[in-house]
Amino acid sequence: MIFINKKTIDKLTESHRESNMHICYSTPQSFSARTSRAILLVNEDRMIILFLNLFSSKVVHKVEFEVSDLEEQKYRSGTLLSAIWSFKVNGQYWNFRIIKKIVTLGSMQSDFLHFLHQNIIK
Repeated sequence: MIFINKKTIDKLTESHRESNMHICYSTPQSFSARTSRAILLVNEDRMIILFLNLFSSKVVHKVEFEVSDLEEQKYRSGTLLSAIWSFKVNGQYWNFRIIKKIVTLGSMQSDFLHFLHQNIIK
């Protein structure tokens, strides 16, 4: 991560965002990932993954699916600093490392993780 802030995240997600979406910056850790940086957007119905270029300045690939399609979800709070969220969709495994607190993003990361626990993870 070079330097990511809320303004950059808002700019990158602006044309992809749907109503009531929670957003977080993450590091994909699976073979399904296109790049090593991603933004996750989720609401109660849909999940969008935006893969970013090396400098986190441009969206290079987008993946969308329904939240109801998420299978085999696992959430591990490995350290005090990050969490791992993994799941399977349509035969593909996805694994994301989510830093719990990034100062330049305010409460965005913790709001996303809270929403996951309340509404998505089963």
